[in-house]
Amino acid sequence: MQIRKATKSDKKPVLDFCQSPYSGIDYIANVWDFWLKDGAFLAMEHKGKPIGVCHASFSKNQVWIEGLRINPEFRQRGYGSSLVLKTEQIAKRKNYKISRMIISNDNKKSIKLAKSLGYKIESRWYLYNIKPKRKQSQIIPATNPKQIENLIDSNTYSKSWKWFAFDKSAISELIKKRKILVFIQNKKTLAIGVWNDSKIDDDVLQIGYLNGTKSGMKNILYHMQNKGYEQNSRRIQILAQQKIKLKMKDLDKRMLFCLMKKDL
Repeated sequence: MQIRKATKSDKKPVLDFCQSPYSGIDYIANVWDFWLKDGAFLAMEHKGKPIGVCHASFSKNQVWIEGLRINPEFRQRGYGSSLVLKTEQIAKRKNYKISRMIISNDNKKSIKLAKSLGYKIESRWYLYNIKPKRKQSQIIPATNPKQIENLIDSNTYSKSWKWFAFDKSAISELIKKRKILVFIQNKKTLAIGVWNDSKIDDDVLQIGYLNGTKSGMKNILYHMQNKGYEQNSRRIQILAQQKIKLKMKDLDKRMLFCLMKKDL
């Protein structure tokens, strides 16, 4: 067995043994070419053929591990662990201190694997879908960190299925890019949401953090529905912490995910 950089020619043989348990189509087909140019994209080779892959992207103080895939014929042999440990090794050489990954709560085998490598569940997040629709709302972009400080109770936020530290520098950057939405009444911020365009699907908008009162969060969802309608988006994905209780007529609650973290 050999671990090496993934190549363009690996794509077809890898996709041949990959199948999403949810849609039948694995999302790595959409990001393969980008991953070849981004971060560390590794393949495990057996007799000249790729039997596993794993991608790592680097930002600030963390490495984000994703896209771990092993050919079913070669599972339960420690190859997945080897790929993860190799990406961690690369991260350590670059002086990154934290590793994170996201795993479906139903994927008990992958959670067990991550825990065996020293990962712990940092938080749990629900995925919701909502369809674009013409709506009215009273939402404005945040202009000052003080507007939102009382509504941030997570260490992380999500952007295109990666989770990042929700610290002061991230907040300042998000405000500058008008990515933090607020619902304000009587000069008091009642809800906040962090939004982005998906890098995986061109026609999908995302909310990667949401918190506040029920009416405030509804207004943020209305705003995103209207934005999606105007942009002709296919859907809006919402990733919200498990403790955030969301209920709305058009809201489709999908899956629970575990955010895994390890100090390197």
